[in-house]
Amino acid sequence: MRIITGKFKGIRLIPIKGNTIRPTSDRVKEALFSILRERIIDADFLDLCAGTGGIGLEALSRGAKSATFIERDYRCIRLITSNLEQCGLHWRHPQVRLMRLDVRKAVAILGQRKVQFDLVYFDPPYDSDIYEPCLMQNGMDKILSETGLIVVEHRRIQAMPLTMNKFAQTRQERYGDTALSFYEWAECD
Repeated sequence: MRIITGKFKGIRLIPIKGNTIRPTSDRVKEALFSILRERIIDADFLDLCAGTGGIGLEALSRGAKSATFIERDYRCIRLITSNLEQCGLHWRHPQVRLMRLDVRKAVAILGQRKVQFDLVYFDPPYDSDIYEPCLMQNGMDKILSETGLIVVEHRRIQAMPLTMNKFAQTRQERYGDTALSFYEWAECD
């Protein structure tokens, strides 16, 4: 695992031991950021189910204004902290917010605090049942900025709905066994 490009290019990230976390492959990461291109510059980025923090760190490396990492596993929080340090950042750095919470609780809290993000990356464990409940909950519509984008990483064979909450799927890309589904605000009638 490494940072692909940007100011942290080439920095090797510390992986988690065992197979409890499935890091996003370099192929998928490269494709994601090629799609996002200029949207990442000065964006407030939210990494839900952050795991090792690799996606949020790649966003910071490519010019995101801030990255918020949400993860409930204490071992992963320690790993994200170590990977931030690998990039010369501290978990208290002004560009970084690290929250050890369940993803649904974190979304609810951020929504109550009226914290908004331009880009939300959601990558829960593939076999979890939190995809739709999290995206459908109140709060998700409060944290996404007016021009924001939600990207959901999931298993290729998993069917993702075309609409969720106030969001519509605008694009889906497939890479091997992985798919990325992109959601934006649905047009109001």
